[in-house]
Amino acid sequence: MNSIYFLCLNALQFVPYAFGLLKNYAELDPEIRKSYQWHEPVHRMEPEGRIVEKIKAPAVLCASCYVWNHQRQTRIAERVKARHPGCRVIFGGPHVPDDAESFLRKNPFIDFLVHGEGEIALRDLLKSFLEQDVDVSHIQGISYLKKGRFFSTQPGKQLPKELPLPSPYLDGSFDAFFADPRGGKIALWETNRGCPYSCAFCDWGVRSTNKIRTHGMDKLRLEIKAMAEAGVEDIYVTDCNFGIFPRDVEITRMLVDSNQRTGYPKRVRIQFAKNSNDAVFEISRLLHEKEMLWGTTLSMQSVNMDVLQAVNRGQIGIENYRKLEKRYRAAGIPTYTELILGLPLETRQSFIDGICTLFEIGLHEDVRVFELALLPNAPLSRPEARKRYGFETGFRPLRLAEGHSAQEFVELVFATASLPPADWAACLLFAEAVQALHNGAYTRFLSIYLHERGLLSYREFYTGLLDVLMKDRGKVGAPLRRIQQLIADFAVDRQMPQINRVLTQPDMVEFLNRYNPRRKGWALWTYLWLVLSEIKDDFYAALQDFVTGRGIPLDDELADLLAYQRDIMLDIGYDPAVGKSVEYRHDWFGYFFERKPLAAGPIRLRYTDQQMGVSFRYPLAANDPRRFVNAAIGLSYPYSKFRHFFHQPDRTERMG
Repeated sequence: MNSIYFLCLNALQFVPYAFGLLKNYAELDPEIRKSYQWHEPVHRMEPEGRIVEKIKAPAVLCASCYVWNHQRQTRIAERVKARHPGCRVIFGGPHVPDDAESFLRKNPFIDFLVHGEGEIALRDLLKSFLEQDVDVSHIQGISYLKKGRFFSTQPGKQLPKELPLPSPYLDGSFDAFFADPRGGKIALWETNRGCPYSCAFCDWGVRSTNKIRTHGMDKLRLEIKAMAEAGVEDIYVTDCNFGIFPRDVEITRMLVDSNQRTGYPKRVRIQFAKNSNDAVFEISRLLHEKEMLWGTTLSMQSVNMDVLQAVNRGQIGIENYRKLEKRYRAAGIPTYTELILGLPLETRQSFIDGICTLFEIGLHEDVRVFELALLPNAPLSRPEARKRYGFETGFRPLRLAEGHSAQEFVELVFATASLPPADWAACLLFAEAVQALHNGAYTRFLSIYLHERGLLSYREFYTGLLDVLMKDRGKVGAPLRRIQQLIADFAVDRQMPQINRVLTQPDMVEFLNRYNPRRKGWALWTYLWLVLSEIKDDFYAALQDFVTGRGIPLDDELADLLAYQRDIMLDIGYDPAVGKSVEYRHDWFGYFFERKPLAAGPIRLRYTDQQMGVSFRYPLAANDPRRFVNAAIGLSYPYSKFRHFFHQPDRTERMG
């Protein structure tokens, strides 16, 4: 039997889904099934040397590559090839460049590149290897070198509308993975494949623009049952546009039914259809009612229509989002959106205005900001786009180096023709600040009140507050200036990683280790949020000075609101066994959470929170730093910010 090894390294506990799909399709061919032995996929981020030692007498080494594993898997493949020269090395996945010749010449130990969808090409390669005189010239969708000459075949065929893929969840392909006692497993799950969009920053739609193809409903139903039996708590639906089909509502009902009967899955993360529709709303409602929803994506990337047109997203406009957010808010369904800093034509003003516009339409829970990364096959990576938009880029490590393992690198945009370096840095500082202050709720309710009263717009509030805090030379301004300095260093320091940049700063690490020394997923805004939790009195004194300094009198109503804004924030000393009772002169609870006109009190409230987060997964405990940080701010991407930061309305009791 010819041994096949498969590399699909990832930092999270994602099921090795690509391995299962590719293996099962290839084994539909009887000759492949009897001629090859597939070893357990290599998916854990272990030291490279240890991985190389595990690979014994390989006939074929496959690697599914993306930005988080590309360099490491390349180096492993080189070492495996040196040890086993007869091993055929095949690379596929989104990170394999369409411009393949220079890549192959740089990495001659790679025998074949598979471009786009991989099932058919991999099957055909494996069959060809069994021939006495191997001939791959007829195989579509591959690139390779032969006797120093470069060959690239025509684009590969795609699987038909009804995807003929046997399920790896049903045939035991993942049994060893699920039997591993280490927890935190996330099941990747595809119900359909393909994307009808071609967003210029993305390599997904470009590589799969086609009619969407689907997995059969009977198979999906059995897979849900199998995942529940395996105790899968989290399912990550990998479809580009879940909710694009009416049948997706039925799939959701199957997930909810499984949760109610078995307790699994507990949570579902979905990349919803770009043009949110009735199906997306119904899916969100069903999951939210059972506390299974990680949040509904209202995908934006930018709020500026010129920017959206430049990246082929012009069909999705802000007015549609105003209607959608109103609908979701009325149903109590949490939503989130993602913005990308550095897109073509974006300016400092348009970016900041965009964030504030999102607040105006009611997106208060979770606005996420990411730096624009130029992926190898995305349209924005092409030379003509780089020149047209004046991109200034730099490569940065994705994460901190681990031992002697290769670092992964990502190419980030630090400036454009419309966004000079100083403006890029200012926008990132603003984004991190409002993620802590508004999404993180320290100022959310005060800013909503001032906006709705016509006293300060969100832009006036946050740009003004940030200016004041940055000038503060005491404890309140220190964390913001520290983040500003880190952003400036990141723009020029080629060794500072994108994801773990906080962990390169000894002073920040010393502070954060008090909460959890083992945690790696610290964002800049989480650092700011925790610092403010320790200087709450000073912060709210500065906040009061800012408001009154803008000519807004500290009358009875505003003073009462400031007390409410402070009290509602989760505190490390909060004891869930006791709860927390508070009293106000106005009904702020009714105003913010029941959308009633502000009424005079008095009103007494009792906060009774026991757990936080989606599906109440993080228990609270008084003066427990590790539990506090999980409950207060949750985990890092891809987890939701919903049900964190402050005492939740559905756990608040009116005392009369």
